[in-house]
Amino acid sequence: MRKQHVIAILLLATIVLAAVPFASAAESLSKPSVTLPSNWQLTDETAYPNAVSEHDAQGAGLLQYQDPTTYDGVMIYYEKAPTTTYTSAQLQAEAEAIFTRDHSDLTYTDSGVMTVAGVQAGYAKALETTYNAYVLELVFVKDNYYINAYALYDANTQSENAVTSLLNSINNGGLFSGIMLYVIIGIVVVVVVVVVAVVMLRKRKKPVQIQTQNYIPPPPPAP
Repeated sequence: MRKQHVIAILLLATIVLAAVPFASAAESLSKPSVTLPSNWQLTDETAYPNAVSEHDAQGAGLLQYQDPTTYDGVMIYYEKAPTTTYTSAQLQAEAEAIFTRDHSDLTYTDSGVMTVAGVQAGYAKALETTYNAYVLELVFVKDNYYINAYALYDANTQSENAVTSLLNSINNGGLFSGIMLYVIIGIVVVVVVVVVAVVMLRKRKKPVQIQTQNYIPPPPPAP
């Protein structure tokens, strides 16, 4: 294999690695998955990044679920998680701030930190007395997702259990989504390039064996 070919292959690998961050910057987050309680359904969605976000400069995605019989509902805003690591106090403060901003006609009477979908979440909660319904605001970070969830549900055990079940089932888009997808593609391409380069280096062309024939002189002329 010529030296120029080796240089070209290494250059290709370098270009692939350099392209991964740029591709990641434009990636689209997969929507989180949920397990819906009985009677619940997806009523509307806005693909990432076309919804309003809290921190992600590109935007957010939005999923809306509802039980059409009770009108209990959950809205899930999802975006890329900030690089900041949240403390419990920060999660609580952020949930309280969002509640105050988005529900100016209500004052939360309960707030703190609880476990949602296997992670710590800040929450703020109030009772809407006109409809005897709870208003719940949640903020949490799971894997590479920042989730802001809003729930409105009847103040009874059945509705609360259904909403809690849905929120606890929130899962991200999976291993092969978003930034991780581009990173995996980049790694696979580089590995393939390196393997091809090694194989080609080992498969050197064997020299052609030149067979020499013994010269046999012609017979002497007849006497």
